[in-house]
Amino acid sequence: MNDEQQIIEETDVNKTQIVIIGGGYAGVITALRLAGKDRGKRADVTLINAVDTFTQRIRLHQLATDQPLRQYPIPRLLGKRNVNFVQGWVTDISLDQHTVQVNLPDGAARTVPYDKLVYALGSIPATVNIPGVAEHTYSVGSREEAAALRQRLQQVEPGSRVVVVGGGLTGIETVTEIAEAYPQLQVHLVTAGAVGEKLSRHGRNYLMKVFEMLRIGVYEQTRVQAVEDGALVTADGQRIAFDVAVWGGSFVAAPLARAVGLPVNARGQILVDPYLHAISHPDVYVAGDAAAFVTQPGAPIRMACATAMPMGTQVGDNLLAVLNDQPQQRFHFNYFLQCISLGRDRGLVQFVRPDDTALERTLTGSTGALVKELICQFTVRSMQLERMLPGTYTWPGKGKIPVDAPHNQPVSEPVQHI
Repeated sequence: MNDEQQIIEETDVNKTQIVIIGGGYAGVITALRLAGKDRGKRADVTLINAVDTFTQRIRLHQLATDQPLRQYPIPRLLGKRNVNFVQGWVTDISLDQHTVQVNLPDGAARTVPYDKLVYALGSIPATVNIPGVAEHTYSVGSREEAAALRQRLQQVEPGSRVVVVGGGLTGIETVTEIAEAYPQLQVHLVTAGAVGEKLSRHGRNYLMKVFEMLRIGVYEQTRVQAVEDGALVTADGQRIAFDVAVWGGSFVAAPLARAVGLPVNARGQILVDPYLHAISHPDVYVAGDAAAFVTQPGAPIRMACATAMPMGTQVGDNLLAVLNDQPQQRFHFNYFLQCISLGRDRGLVQFVRPDDTALERTLTGSTGALVKELICQFTVRSMQLERMLPGTYTWPGKGKIPVDAPHNQPVSEPVQHI
């Protein structure tokens, strides 16, 4: 009997079976908070993930430019915290039978029962609606995709054209990293809006200064309509030639939620109530990029590590409350800053209001780079600290819900029931 079989078959029927699918920022912190504080008394906790190594997704643009990233095996992150780790691909969920179907690395299929399910499968690049993106572009959406881009960048000749599509944080960090690491290449950013349009005036001015220093060409207000071999085709008929194209546009949730019949929005995110339950299935909790609130939890929630870890922690706390017959708490979140790496030598820290709108205050240059690096390190260190001292992780706005908090404001997004 292999380890995975033993884990699944030796569950304690007298305990609540809690299954977490997805071992990213949200899934790992959920497991650590829940198992660390429960200590195996009332719940058996199982974490399922396709690979056994935690992916530092916020550093994948570094991997793409051949920078070594430290490996964090998930079992080591979890430590001795009463979490059963199963490596495998979740292929189906039976919401009626309360089971999860998993394909293990050896090809075997297993059925994992649950009493409570935590859905934390995250997001993927939104490429399906634009012809040619999947065939002709690279991305930094996963470790495998970033590694493929790394290999391609090492092969191109000096003077080759690299275009990065997307003017958000992913596109900005990717294009600056490539331009700094490969100064012999012609590097361009293409965006449907303006570069850094949500930054403050000072923040955007600094960003454009860095673009100029790194000789990054910019195509603003340029919407990509299709991608062909060697060229982007824009909505106004322009053709932008490339030798390497990188897709750094928007993200959508993993497709499994829609496939199994959970209510989702247009981006495939599961609709959740203020306690992070799926609105159609109270035994399903959702954390991270896969969650979309039907009422706003203090601030608009964007897909990000900065929101995934607080949501995962809140799910852990609410499950602990259920196990101990205590009331669950609504999720509340405030923003504080945005950190943007602009290569290894420069960074931009944009201070923001609780609702994520920009203030004029910024930190730039080497100071901004240092703060960004420390925050990247903090994501893993906070997991390690949560493992050692359960209950320590917290976030801006936790528990601060004033009487006039915007929890009653509906979020207007189309719902898709499949």
